Amino acid sequence: MDPNELLRRYAALVREWAPRLDLVSPRDLERFEERHVEDSLRAAPLLDELPEGPCVDVGSGAGLPGIPLSIARPERHWTLLEPRQRRAAFLEEAVRRLGLDCEIVAATAEQAARDPRLAGAHVLVTARAVADPAAVRELAEPLLSPGGVTLVFTGPDAAAPFDADEWEPGLTIMRKK
Repeated sequence: MDPNELLRRYAALVREWAPRLDLVSPRDLERFEERHVEDSLRAAPLLDELPEGPCVDVGSGAGLPGIPLSIARPERHWTLLEPRQRRAAFLEEAVRRLGLDCEIVAATAEQAARDPRLAGAHVLVTARAVADPAAVRELAEPLLSPGGVTLVFTGPDAAAPFDADEWEPGLTIMRKK
């Protein structure tokens, strides 16, 4: 299916479920595509630079950035980590309806890191609106494969660790050593 159509369907699902689950701010629903989907898709070119392998979205919530990135790069398998059961149920429904290659895991990053299937298995860990880059790095490291990358969506005032790189404005990357 056409990626633009999948993104439209995804936005419609978020609008349908958002009032019951507080997926995004009510004022953001009207501009969901430009505020959230387009922002998430800024990371798609980074996926092209990484080796083959699965990715994980920590604190996926409404599926951001994992679902838009899964649509943009369908050859990648994604794990969407969401500890809140109702939001995880939304993610299950969205992935099912959109036919995406995503696994939903209702767990925190710390819990997922104790799962042998998930620990050390990902070339990319993403986090959007989860925590500051240094805190995300601590959550992400156990999930990354050697040489993997943590990508944090940051605001203009976020302090990045000394060895982090600004991949583009608002996108901070940290490589696992």
